[in-house]
Amino acid sequence: MKMKRTFLAVALLAASATAASAAELTLFGRDNFSGKRFRANDTVANLANSGFNDRATSVVIREGTWQLCDDAYFRGRCVTLQPGRYPSLREIGLNNRVSSVRELGGWGEPPRGGNGKWGGDSRAILYSNPDFRGERFVVEGNVLPNLANTGFNDRAQSLRVERGYWMFCSDAAFQGTCRTFGPGNYPNLGGALDNKVSSGRRISQDYPYNGPPNWGNR
Repeated sequence: MKMKRTFLAVALLAASATAASAAELTLFGRDNFSGKRFRANDTVANLANSGFNDRATSVVIREGTWQLCDDAYFRGRCVTLQPGRYPSLREIGLNNRVSSVRELGGWGEPPRGGNGKWGGDSRAILYSNPDFRGERFVVEGNVLPNLANTGFNDRAQSLRVERGYWMFCSDAAFQGTCRTFGPGNYPNLGGALDNKVSSGRRISQDYPYNGPPNWGNR
């Protein structure tokens, strides 16, 4: 019995290690996945010592949902990307600006199951507590420049994006710290936006988007 338990523990550890190493991101020094490259399988809080700080112009994400930021330690402007090939970071404003990257452990993936409406509406839902609890505020329009008069300013702690590519910011008029979110569940907004969301807008109907952001109402 002891041998079986030991074997099971080793098997579980091996499976855990395999799952943890599945996430993979590759940064490239030139557009269209050319030039020098830098591969990451885990968090890199500061690219300064990698020789690749502020050098990436394209990226391939093989597995996982990744956050790329233009300052070290995930500060400044951050963008969340799903698995895919991104031939130019100019479209998302991070060309030659990436200074930190991290895998978000599956955040941004659409939930399994549900009421059948997932992906059918271009809207985002803010929640006053983590894990989609408490009061909620539905953002159904394309642009919400100021939450001051909604009763929900600086109250959001979790977020669900049903469709589209959205940006939420800590200040009104899309100022301050901003983060982008694709379709999926975000059970905790983290320190940068936790109880700090004051504005939001939909950048694109689809995710990942294939062109520059469309800031107009659609």
